[in-house]
Amino acid sequence: MRAPEVLSVREFRAGLAATLKRVRDPSGRPVFIGAHRRPEAVVMSVSQYQELSEAAERREAVAEALASVRAEGLEPSPEDLELFTAVAVGELSTDQLRERVPARYVR
Repeated sequence: MRAPEVLSVREFRAGLAATLKRVRDPSGRPVFIGAHRRPEAVVMSVSQYQELSEAAERREAVAEALASVRAEGLEPSPEDLELFTAVAVGELSTDQLRERVPARYVR
């Protein structure tokens, strides 16, 4: 990952409209702002922020679920861990997980 471009506070203020347009663009990347070219703040679109928040919530929920299972003295199978990982990265919804796990044990 390359180092982000960092705008000075003066550059940010002078180009506020352009910066907002830049982050609103669907392919736009967050803009870093700071003093002496050291990042101190980030400006990003609301959709980018929501994606990051949702990803963090998924990872936290998976970590809590696994901790709960392990607190009961159980260890999830490799297949179950794979499903939980898919939820954590957003490839699988929790509803899909709820359908798949019990279905694996029905004979």
